[in-house]
Amino acid sequence: MSYDHLDSLKAAGVDAIMNLCAEYCDLHDIESQQGFEVHYLPIEDEETPQLQALEAALAWLDESIYLGKKVYVHCRHGIGRTGTIISAYLLRRGLGSKLVKQKIKKLRSQPANFDQWWLVRKIGKKEGRLTIREPSLEWKTLVDLRPFFADHEALLAEIDARLQQQEDASLCGQGHAACCTSCVEISLIEAAFLTHHLNRKLHSAQRLAAIDRCSEVTRTCRALRKLSAGEPEEEFARLYAQQSIICPLSQEQLCLIFASRPLDCRFFDLPDIQENRDFIENCRQRTEKSSQGLFLALTGSFSNRKHITFPLVDVVSGRFVQSFFHLLSGDLA
Repeated sequence: MSYDHLDSLKAAGVDAIMNLCAEYCDLHDIESQQGFEVHYLPIEDEETPQLQALEAALAWLDESIYLGKKVYVHCRHGIGRTGTIISAYLLRRGLGSKLVKQKIKKLRSQPANFDQWWLVRKIGKKEGRLTIREPSLEWKTLVDLRPFFADHEALLAEIDARLQQQEDASLCGQGHAACCTSCVEISLIEAAFLTHHLNRKLHSAQRLAAIDRCSEVTRTCRALRKLSAGEPEEEFARLYAQQSIICPLSQEQLCLIFASRPLDCRFFDLPDIQENRDFIENCRQRTEKSSQGLFLALTGSFSNRKHITFPLVDVVSGRFVQSFFHLLSGDLA
């Protein structure tokens, strides 16, 4: 109920909030303005939600946790309504009624009256219990990406430090969108890093809108390739520029993931001098080394390709995963 509280949630790594308070009509807006992705499921105190609204809320919670977000669920006191939603979600994950009761036994968040317990019981009968394996709440990755991401963030910090030395403080994604009309290719480590930040930092509506824009960009690119078949590279570039293709992550000339934007977007703002060309080449080599290391960690083997890259638009849409498995199949063959 305070900005300090919201700041403490941010510091704890919370990305999203499910707000159950029907009695505070503007609290969810304040939470959203503070940068959280918010799902508002207003429930009157001591009451239960409608089943359709509950299903939508649990689906949102499922997606958020799958994408690696840390979600804070709250009502006014964190007891009845919160306990009901948490119990319903645990049942959705297949924990079963007995195991759910064990999980929440030591929590203050528990269904507090007959109606809330009855709803939980009804959901328990509907969902059933997962028996083919031990039910779990979260999806765990087999590869710890943190060391790779730490190296990549260090590289981005070096590039940003060089950009700060430029006289022109205008940067692509903040001051202009000049590089957003070009087709950007990014490395494997960039694709993994960008996907992580897209999933964690963008709200669900923002992600879906960006994916929709990917379809438009892809269709335009395909049409241009047909038009420019047999044309020299310069002519294709001219046709491409005429279409004013905008990056799917650009919204009103602002980059949705500016702090995590790809290397090429950063390099665009570096003056074309020999010192910067050498610096860019060094950065590319380091990125390629990180990508090869990540490929080895993911697959247990080295890639036969020297450069592993994907179109940025495919990374935003998620299609690059399919391309990665095709690449893996080719390497194994």
